[in-house]
Amino acid sequence: MNGKSRAFTLIEVVFSITILAVGITVILGSFNGMLETHRLMTRRTEAMFHAREVLAAVRMKTISPTTEEPEGEFEGTDYRYQVVFKESESPNLYQVSITIEWGEDARAGDIMVYTLQYYG
Repeated sequence: MNGKSRAFTLIEVVFSITILAVGITVILGSFNGMLETHRLMTRRTEAMFHAREVLAAVRMKTISPTTEEPEGEFEGTDYRYQVVFKESESPNLYQVSITIEWGEDARAGDIMVYTLQYYG
């Protein structure tokens, strides 16, 4: 050995720490995005289950075009539903749209499901 020891300079250490900090920030930011996406997908999945409940009521004719208020809330949740019937060109055949909304305001989150139902 020649007596010179090789060491990192202060600039190299600061530069390495800066790169590490940027990398960690990017990774943590992506985790935050993934958590938000997971939360939204969970809410949408729950909304689809509620939509299936309402669709079952439409199919069993519990909710029909003659129902006075085809809207309501699901007990113990912040999910709301609204059913709209629109007559089609065929007699007694209705286009049915089911909207499930959630959150504090009407546009916090929603899904829509469409089907046809015969009432004869």
